[in-house]
Amino acid sequence: MIISTIRVWLTLFLIGTVGMSVGQQRGEGREIKGSVMEGNTGQPMIGANVAVKSPADSILVSGITDVNGNFTVARPVMLNVTVEISYLGFEKIQINLSRDDNPDLGILKLKEDSKLLDEFVLQGQVPVGEMKGDTTSFNANAFRTRENAVAEDLVRKIPGVTIQNGEIQARGEQVQKVLVDGREFFGNDPFLALRNLPSDVIDRVEILDQRSDQSRLTGFDDGNYARTINIVTKQDKRNGQFGRIYGGYGTDDRYSAGGNLNFFKGNKRISVIGLFNNINQQNFSSQDLVGIEGGGGRGGQGGGRPGGGSNNFAIPQDNGIITTNSLGLNYSDKWGERTNVTASYFFNSTLNNVSQLTNREIILADDNRQLYQEALLNNNRSNNHRVNSRIEYDINDKNAIIIAPSFTGQSNTSFNDRDAINLTGVLDPLSEARTISDADFDSYNFSNNFTYRYKFDKIGRTISANIFTAYNKRDEYTALITSTRDYVRNAYDTLNQETFALSDGFNYRTNITYTEPLSERAIGTLSYQIGNNKSSADQRTFQLIAEQGMMVLDTALSNQFDNRFITQRAGTGYRYNNKGLNVNLSVDYQNAALDNSSIFPVEATFQRSFHNVLPSMNIMYRKENGTSIRLRYRTNTNEPNVQQLQNVVNNANPLQMRTGNPNLGQSFNHTIFANFSKMNVEKSKTFFVFLFASMTDNFIGNSTFIAQQDTAISEEVVLRRGGQLTSPVNLDGQINSRLFMTYGVPVTPLRSTFNMNSSVSFNRTPGIINEQLNFNDNIGLSQGLTLTSNISKDVDFTLTTTGTYSIINSSLQTNLNNNFYIQNSTLRMYYSPNNGKLFIANTVNNALYRGLSEGLDQSVWLWNIEAGMRFLKDNKGELKLNVFDLLKQNNSISRNVSDVAIDDVFTQVLTRYAMLSFTYIIGNFKPQERQEGGPSQRMRPGGGRTW
Repeated sequence: MIISTIRVWLTLFLIGTVGMSVGQQRGEGREIKGSVMEGNTGQPMIGANVAVKSPADSILVSGITDVNGNFTVARPVMLNVTVEISYLGFEKIQINLSRDDNPDLGILKLKEDSKLLDEFVLQGQVPVGEMKGDTTSFNANAFRTRENAVAEDLVRKIPGVTIQNGEIQARGEQVQKVLVDGREFFGNDPFLALRNLPSDVIDRVEILDQRSDQSRLTGFDDGNYARTINIVTKQDKRNGQFGRIYGGYGTDDRYSAGGNLNFFKGNKRISVIGLFNNINQQNFSSQDLVGIEGGGGRGGQGGGRPGGGSNNFAIPQDNGIITTNSLGLNYSDKWGERTNVTASYFFNSTLNNVSQLTNREIILADDNRQLYQEALLNNNRSNNHRVNSRIEYDINDKNAIIIAPSFTGQSNTSFNDRDAINLTGVLDPLSEARTISDADFDSYNFSNNFTYRYKFDKIGRTISANIFTAYNKRDEYTALITSTRDYVRNAYDTLNQETFALSDGFNYRTNITYTEPLSERAIGTLSYQIGNNKSSADQRTFQLIAEQGMMVLDTALSNQFDNRFITQRAGTGYRYNNKGLNVNLSVDYQNAALDNSSIFPVEATFQRSFHNVLPSMNIMYRKENGTSIRLRYRTNTNEPNVQQLQNVVNNANPLQMRTGNPNLGQSFNHTIFANFSKMNVEKSKTFFVFLFASMTDNFIGNSTFIAQQDTAISEEVVLRRGGQLTSPVNLDGQINSRLFMTYGVPVTPLRSTFNMNSSVSFNRTPGIINEQLNFNDNIGLSQGLTLTSNISKDVDFTLTTTGTYSIINSSLQTNLNNNFYIQNSTLRMYYSPNNGKLFIANTVNNALYRGLSEGLDQSVWLWNIEAGMRFLKDNKGELKLNVFDLLKQNNSISRNVSDVAIDDVFTQVLTRYAMLSFTYIIGNFKPQERQEGGPSQRMRPGGGRTW
């Protein structure tokens, strides 16, 4: 079946490739060049806009003039094009060029206009862009968004970009960073820029792979990159104040207030954001309202404790009823000609109340099944502080450094009331537990990343060093009261305990890289890296002894553990670059030593060493017609953390206990990535294919023991019949793969764009259950269709639907059928009948579930509607009435597949309310300050540094 599926996808791939190639005109494009001068003074015009347009007035290629007023842009292969030169406050110059005309335009003089030119509006009906190396640049003027829209509304219209379930994907990969003019905006949170920048300040949106600091400084690609969106602002919007403030109150005492203020003055940018509400809005957008759009069909349970996310400022989207208070400050400036500085602070406080039901099917051998049902009430309060800063300093032409320190601090209190039961496959009860717990913890983490580079006189010869250090500490207290029932013995047991847990860690990693030019097109590299990850954990658990009336240390639940993981790595690399072909090859040898020590309750030492050869390859091929192919292969290792190594029992849920494994070793991962992209700018067609495959040896999975009868884990800990004890183990055979394709084409009669996203995924997760190896295979077939309008700022709609069919197979139970289908559909409509004064908007979501647990197969509708009016000068005031969940059907359903179990989770979420709110738009821009004799010096995106 898999081979047949691959053949079908390869056929579609070839058809798509041929389809994109048909109709393209032959011939090589030439470069259009010239110089732009001010008509009165003859001074160079720095930062003048250069646009090459099609006869339909769609921008094909764009650029800006340099410090001498010169420009060079690629000449598209079209027969006739128009070159347009523009600068704010000056009259445009338009030159028509045929294929045979001289592309050297010579000196072009702009005459000052008596008034500022009207805003340039692109007349093309569909999105356009251009390829700049490995960067795809989209012209913001080609996308029409509603009045007072934000960057997110614009980015949603870009081909190949999807925003769903709190995640941004571009060409099938998750976007990890969103930059503004090449600079970080509130750290690495992708959403803060998209949801706080108005769309009308954006000139271009670029999608690129940002390389690591060390590879950018040396010019040698080390294969580490992050999929990145760079928002390039308009030149005339970089000097002023803009933003919005809002407030609203509704039924059931629902409220929402906040806003953002941005102060831009050339290189200096200061942004302040705030968010205060009790309507589940956590990350500065109404799209965060958790419900059927964000909860259904995810491969893993979302959320976790607030502040535990991988990025710096986004709060993991939790289900439940949430109150949020957030405040942030971002600073960015250029100190002198050689120093770029960014810094940010963010505070977030959340109160989350969760009511959740879980149905779990546990896979056993011999066609046996065991069921687990849980009802959970959770109250969680969290306060988070995060500080980020970054300094880029070009000391001189030879020396440069980057310093990036960060700090996070968190305090958390939680209350859990869990009622759980284990059942046989025929629903006979085995064991039951009622658990109430209170927990408090405080933690902080400080890290710093320092990168230095030195350039020798010989071009291409460099030496660089990267030093990463981090220290973290966590202090936790838990009080637990549990009552368990054994249905076989019809006996009850109670437990009253307190746990004090302290953990800390310090790790460093130092890398030195030397590059040497081998020829005009080739560079070689030598590198050495040493790192140490040191951590310790100390857990002391006390139980109430009724006979003595006092809390006594329970050694079975207590442990003191130290861990050190030292790695040394040496390698060599080779890079070849010739026109559109870029080849990077490297191979490293790594020696790793794992040294664990158990100090209490018994002393023991666990030592292991590992020797690995780690090859990597990165091949990139680009053509001027917008076609690019990328192939990447990487290997890496991952060591276990101290919680996985610490041999202590966690009995927070007495029916599902966990313990560590001090004998764990590192895992070894192979990753293959392939990407094909083709963009026909002249016809506004896009085609992307993305392939990802990963295989892990010594994967850190789970070994689960299910007690067939009461089993003593130790003298003090007993696992009741039907209960589970899970510990981590190393297993082979973990596979994670995905094939993704997206195709976009304009629908001219509707003035819209049609996008088709298709994907096939295969994931294999190994696990051990009662000493038998099990492989859970999850095959996912997904098809998405999106129709996005580009009509006007007064009429806008988006229709999207994505259906996913999942096929789950277990090697222990080949007859087990857990296939299911989830389809999420959304219709967004916006209409303003009189130039934005009055407006009405509808968002209708439908989630269709088939094949889940009994009672969860349903079709759920979420209908949000808003209507209002804009007034004051330039429509800066907005009064609107919003009704959320008009049909009162909102809920959250998800299916999660693990190594030995399948969970269906139903979570209570926010339902219907109405809210009246007022928003005031701030926009005060000043003309660029002009130097004597000519226009102002214009900053290149990124403060002069090209990433």
